[in-house]
Amino acid sequence: MSKPYHPCVDTNFIVQKITESNKIEEDSQLRAGNSYSFVMKGDKPFHKKHVTLREIDGCINFEQAMAKAILFGFIGDLLKWLEENKGWKEGEYLN
Repeated sequence: MSKPYHPCVDTNFIVQKITESNKIEEDSQLRAGNSYSFVMKGDKPFHKKHVTLREIDGCINFEQAMAKAILFGFIGDLLKWLEENKGWKEGEYLN
């Protein structure tokens, strides 16, 4: 469960960064309801390559967003997005 002091992240931003990462299989993105699914490239077992995320009210909670940013290598872009769009930097909201 997301903490009330953590910002949520726009779903479109996260999905765009995941698809731009070049770490998922082509045409593996699937959307069902409020969930997104991707399959990562590589020869790992499927249960280790399958990545899902769930949006609530058009955004991804902070914990999921950070986990996906670490996994797909866009944490710098995520932190920049949070600062520019949510006024949030290094664990606190900015005035």
